[in-house]
Amino acid sequence: MAIPQTNDTGRRPFIGVEPFDASYGAGFRADEEDEHTVECRVVEDGGHFRIHQPRDAGPPTRLCFVDGVRRTEAHLTRTNPQGETITGIAGAWGAGAVLIGEDGPAEIGHVEIRRAVIFSGGEQVRLHPHPGGWRWTALSVDSEEPHAASQHLQRLMRDTEAAIADHLFAEGWLVVFDGPLHSIRRSRRTPVVGYVKTHHRRTLAVEHWQVVPGLLVGERTSIFAMKDDRYACYIRVGDPGPWAGPWAGIARLEVPASSGSAQAIATVDRAASWLPTFASAPHRDARAPVNLAPVARLEQHLHHLIGDSRLALRAVREAVMQHNRDEEAV
Repeated sequence: MAIPQTNDTGRRPFIGVEPFDASYGAGFRADEEDEHTVECRVVEDGGHFRIHQPRDAGPPTRLCFVDGVRRTEAHLTRTNPQGETITGIAGAWGAGAVLIGEDGPAEIGHVEIRRAVIFSGGEQVRLHPHPGGWRWTALSVDSEEPHAASQHLQRLMRDTEAAIADHLFAEGWLVVFDGPLHSIRRSRRTPVVGYVKTHHRRTLAVEHWQVVPGLLVGERTSIFAMKDDRYACYIRVGDPGPWAGPWAGIARLEVPASSGSAQAIATVDRAASWLPTFASAPHRDARAPVNLAPVARLEQHLHHLIGDSRLALRAVREAVMQHNRDEEAV
């Protein structure tokens, strides 16, 4: 069952085109009947859901954006002498940060690039390093579900992002973490903002959910509590164009609940005032405007460092052939 939505007319339904390039999937996929739907409690404005227009405030003097990328480079199988086959993947991931200090241009730093062979069923397979410089860590997951290895690759990327973010917290940077704050330590009191671009489930009562598409650029909603560890609100960071759907250009901000509601309100209020200045442009980014320009630059850099996917696949194939020859020689 589709969730009722509003549009700029407020009166009739219409067709919108997702601003995300189709290869990235859809930015809006929430379903009213989703078993994960949670109607979060509004904790600002006396429990009334409202739209706020934050005062203009410049970005902090030590601001950074943390993000990561991942890539499945080969799907693998391993068959034992009894004919039983398990599945796995060879994958790569990377993470880093864009640091914007008080003086000088933005810089990319704290970059980590890693590769692994991940098999299901608790099996580990070690591949010899490839002469071209390709190396893989041997990992495994207990589950035999088809997507278990890919999900583990996603967790590895998130854990690497969180470690980088945690290091930058300690150095006094305000971190914008591209994605939800699942991987960030729950007790974190240092300012951190989770930035969520896609909307996979409804998080508010229907009457509140219908208000969100009415946000103008730079406006935010009242904050609400997500479980016990995060406060959140929705903001519109940019105008995606007249052909877009009502949720295009909208992101969810998350902050740790451990900071307290007053600090959370101050953080999202200030962030909502300067985040739109980092919104990407359609001619530069297939996910404009909601994918922030520093994040897009970082992703491009990380993809470059991960290397050519065709060369990666060739390296995996040659390493697998060498592994099989070694097994036969035993």
